[in-house]
Amino acid sequence: MALLVIGLSVVVSAAWAQEGRVYKSLQEVVDPTAVYSLQLRGKRLKAVPSEVYEMVNLRELDLRGNRIVQLSDSIAGLVHLQRLVLSRNPLRGLPAAMAGMSELRELVLWSTYVTDLPPELGRLDGTLELLDLRDCPMTQADQEALEQMLPSVKKEWYYTCNCE
Repeated sequence: MALLVIGLSVVVSAAWAQEGRVYKSLQEVVDPTAVYSLQLRGKRLKAVPSEVYEMVNLRELDLRGNRIVQLSDSIAGLVHLQRLVLSRNPLRGLPAAMAGMSELRELVLWSTYVTDLPPELGRLDGTLELLDLRDCPMTQADQEALEQMLPSVKKEWYYTCNCE
C-alpha cells in the first residue's frame, strides 16, 4: 500500500512540475500534451508552428517579437489557452474562430497593426479579462467600437492616438 501511495505521489508531482515548466523551444518538447506554457519569442516565425496545435493542454502561448502577419483558424483549437501574447508582430487582424476560445483571459496585441476585431469576438465578453492594444494604430472610432463590443473587458491602449 505504501508503495502505491509513493508511486501516485511521484506521478502527481511530475504532473505539477510540468504545469510550472515554461518551454522556450519546440526541441525541448517530448510530450506535446504535457506542455502548459510555451514561449517562442523573437524566433522570426512567420506563422504559428504546426507542432503548437498538438499541445492540447496549452494555457499560455507567447509569440511576441516574431513576423506573424496572420493567424489561421487553427488557433481556436487551443481551447484551454488562457493567455495569448502576440506583441510586436506585423499582425493585422484575428480570425473570427477565436470566439470559441472560452478560456482565453488575456489577449496581448501590443504594438501590432490590429485596429478592429471580428464581431464574433464579442462572445468573449465576460470571460476575456484583459485586451492589450497599446501602440496599435487605432482611431477613436475603433476604440469606441471595441468598447461597445467588449464592455466588461479591461482594455489597455493609448487614448491620445492621432491616427486617422
